[in-house]
Amino acid sequence: MTDSTRAAARSSHVYPVDLVRVLTFGAVIAVHTISTVNPLDSVPGDAVVMLLHFTREAFFFLTAFVLVHRYGYKTVRARPFWRRRFLLVGVPYVVWSLIYSAIGLAAAPQPVGEATITVLRSLSNGMAWFHLYFLLVSLQFYLVFPLFQWLLRVTRGRHLVLLAVSAALQVVIDLQLHDAAPTGLKAALAPYLGSFVFTYQFFLLLGGLAALHRARLDAWVRRHPRTVLAAFVVTGAAAEGQYLWSLRHGIGAEFASDVFQPVMIPWSIAVVAVYYALGAAWADRRAGGPASRFVERAADRSFGVFLVHPVILWLLTAAGPTSPAALVPAPWNSVVVYLVAVAGSLLIVELVRLTPLSLAMTGKPRARPAPAQGPAPAPAPAPAPAPPAAEPATAPAEPDLTNRRIQQPRRTSPEVVHQGPDPRRAT
Repeated sequence: MTDSTRAAARSSHVYPVDLVRVLTFGAVIAVHTISTVNPLDSVPGDAVVMLLHFTREAFFFLTAFVLVHRYGYKTVRARPFWRRRFLLVGVPYVVWSLIYSAIGLAAAPQPVGEATITVLRSLSNGMAWFHLYFLLVSLQFYLVFPLFQWLLRVTRGRHLVLLAVSAALQVVIDLQLHDAAPTGLKAALAPYLGSFVFTYQFFLLLGGLAALHRARLDAWVRRHPRTVLAAFVVTGAAAEGQYLWSLRHGIGAEFASDVFQPVMIPWSIAVVAVYYALGAAWADRRAGGPASRFVERAADRSFGVFLVHPVILWLLTAAGPTSPAALVPAPWNSVVVYLVAVAGSLLIVELVRLTPLSLAMTGKPRARPAPAQGPAPAPAPAPAPAPPAAEPATAPAEPDLTNRRIQQPRRTSPEVVHQGPDPRRAT
């Protein structure tokens, strides 16, 4: 395979990932909806949240997968890479941190000096609202991405060993973070460890290695759908079993559904595998119809939807007993709020994408609609025949059009990503 062929293969679009992204972002809105509409210690609500917490790990798997798929082993030029990534993610991070800080300060006003400190602290720790940690961790990953690539290169041929070591380290990290009563330095750092890139090192590494070995993994998933499904069922049952065991031993529902538990590691891997299998099946059957266009469009809008959907959740629930969400009985209030949040977020993103604010608020360039197609110009009339030299004695014969050039109408061508709500609600 030539270098140009490798470059083309890396830059080719991986259609199964589109569906993985859409399903993952749909799940993250679900976990945020359930955590916002229901009490944080709701036993049935947290039972569902326990299974939806895979979204955090899936986020970082996708982040690394996309970058490594694009660049492979090729060393990136750090400054251009950072400039582009910080423009597409860093600017929306700052903009939305300010927006959510303003919402938080409007709900709980502070003096100017304290408010300024609150905003600056939120920018530094990703806690302006419960979901913005993801952008901060992504920015940290972009900073270390050249080093990440170096690690993948120097361990080439020993990637399974590297992944095994990383998995063992992730178990240790989760055990340390899953602490109901941290003390000392751990207690001081606990609120911020979810915003630290090293906390998710295994899933970033898993995503990068999956991109490097995508052909083999793709073939394996396609050949073993039953194994993938069985892993999904077994690991899901284990996650719920851990949750129920914790409840029986006096642990509160909120902490029992904590995302940082070793049991979440195999469950998250199994969900990503199932999502990829579904994405592969969809990609094999996609034919450019409405369903395919919807998935591709939704994948393109997913980052913006992720950024904006908590605004809608806040509007629907902030007033408590008098809020719109309270008008619908449980559990249907979660369903209704979820549907409104998804539809409303998509609508807002579509509108923002048409404005100059698109790049700053969605991480995507402004979408310019194609100009309306006007009626095609009428064909030019055929030239009139030259007058005859003499009047014929009989009626003229039908003109011969076999060699006449018929002018066709030209076709017009269109122009060518404070202190907000409790961070425990985050995925």
